[in-house]
Amino acid sequence: MTNFDNVPNVLIVDDDAFVRTYLRDMLADTGYFLSEASNGEEAVRLVASDHPEVILLDLFMPKQSGLEALSKIRTVSPKSRVIVISSMDSDGVVEQAITAGARGFVAKPFHPLEVLGAVRRALEA
Repeated sequence: MTNFDNVPNVLIVDDDAFVRTYLRDMLADTGYFLSEASNGEEAVRLVASDHPEVILLDLFMPKQSGLEALSKIRTVSPKSRVIVISSMDSDGVVEQAITAGARGFVAKPFHPLEVLGAVRRALEA
């Protein structure tokens, strides 16, 4: 569900306010409706009520890890497309995220074009 007709809703989830601001600023000119959560629990609540089309999800956060949140997100909003963004980009972490239902993975530090491309691909899927 979107907050405006035909405007994709993108949820940014990261415990680091700087990263959330950077991602929000990066996506500001795309025309997407942007929302934010600072931890996994807050993200699951927002996903359950708003059903964003795309979720940019950090893996390592307090209160609830990204992998725990991803599992719950897949249950409450199976059509939402999750892109994991994390500094932990080992094969095991990427495999866990993809197995849990993530549609993509972007390693931190990231280039803005990587994130924009991942969001566009997720919306086209």
